[in-house]
Amino acid sequence: MSKKLYVMDACAFIEAAHNYNMIKKSFSHIWSTLEALIDKGFLISSTEVLDELKDDDLKQWARNHRECFFDLTQDIQEKASEILDRFPNLIKLRSSSNSNADPFLIATAVIHNGCVVTNERLGDENTKDYRIPNVCRALGIPYMNLRDFLDEVLE
Repeated sequence: MSKKLYVMDACAFIEAAHNYNMIKKSFSHIWSTLEALIDKGFLISSTEVLDELKDDDLKQWARNHRECFFDLTQDIQEKASEILDRFPNLIKLRSSSNSNADPFLIATAVIHNGCVVTNERLGDENTKDYRIPNVCRALGIPYMNLRDFLDEVLE
């Protein structure tokens, strides 16, 4: 099992739940691997990500693993503020259903020296459509998509 710290974005959790249904026996090894990573402290996220989880099974799973969703400590809030100062368009204020988790997720990765797991794609920097991969790249934070993450952690 990997010794790397992974910081999971909501879209990665959502895609995992969608593609690898946690109730299906054939995918149980994926979810038991995630749980083992959580138990060993190698998989974390931000409490702000919890708001983005809409699927009932996934929400219940997240509640059962609340310890991996880190609270917004002072240092995470300060780092998120720095990130937003540099990338103000990271948060899209188009509707009330949008989450503001991204800067806190990235800040959590910075503070805990983790690798972000996200299925977001690079945004268009010419239009300042910053997304998690743009910010990670600019700040030198490692990131990967869900498929690469699973390839790395599944035995």
